[in-house]
Amino acid sequence: MNNRLSTITAFSALVLVSGCGSSGINGTTRDNGLDKRHTRGLCTASSTAPAPATGRIADFSSASGGANQENPIPAEIVTYGLPKPLDPAFHSYTTTGGYLNIKINAPATSSPQLLGTLLQFDSCIDASVFTGVELTVSGAFSGCSLVYATGDVEHEDVTKSSTFASGPEGSYVPQHKIAAEDLSATPRTIKLPFANTDIRGNPPTPLDPAKLIFTLWQFIVPVAADGSSDTPPCSANLTIGDIKFYR
Repeated sequence: MNNRLSTITAFSALVLVSGCGSSGINGTTRDNGLDKRHTRGLCTASSTAPAPATGRIADFSSASGGANQENPIPAEIVTYGLPKPLDPAFHSYTTTGGYLNIKINAPATSSPQLLGTLLQFDSCIDASVFTGVELTVSGAFSGCSLVYATGDVEHEDVTKSSTFASGPEGSYVPQHKIAAEDLSATPRTIKLPFANTDIRGNPPTPLDPAKLIFTLWQFIVPVAADGSSDTPPCSANLTIGDIKFYR
């Protein structure tokens, strides 16, 4: 994948619930404040690859991070911030020792903020023989909420996307909520099925595992209470590894 890629489609219809929000969001995502688009088109036979028989998605074996990680599924790590361009002081990642580490330290402001980290596949992936995505995660977060999503082409807004897309305007993918109390300093394995998500996507149709295009971790930073600077920041330090499809 072109290492200059910096825009992807986020999710549509921002939803905030009682302070910390759950979301499906719409807009242009940015990496390091840049805004560049390219056309990828639909998932076709020539642009679709089968998922590895082992199910392995990423092992983060490259210490450098960035584009074209040497993962079992060729992909690029893409980060974004909304509504403002990404501020590296608030949101960063590293890949080392076979793990992806995401760090967030973002103050609450007068608008909700979305801080995302995607593993965006270089091609469409057919994982239809699998049930969902499994990964190990450790760490903690506070002052915000966290969702995980496996993205498919049919829930990607074709009017805004710079990746594979066939969804109507306003599309967003189904999402799983990950609660802060479910995480600890000790790595644990979690399974995130393609079906039975906490947040339905738009269109309200099941995820299509035959046309997958990314995995996503997104933090939602709520609005500062009454505009107060005393609102705690979104603070996160997550370590993610052993990402794979499971049967």
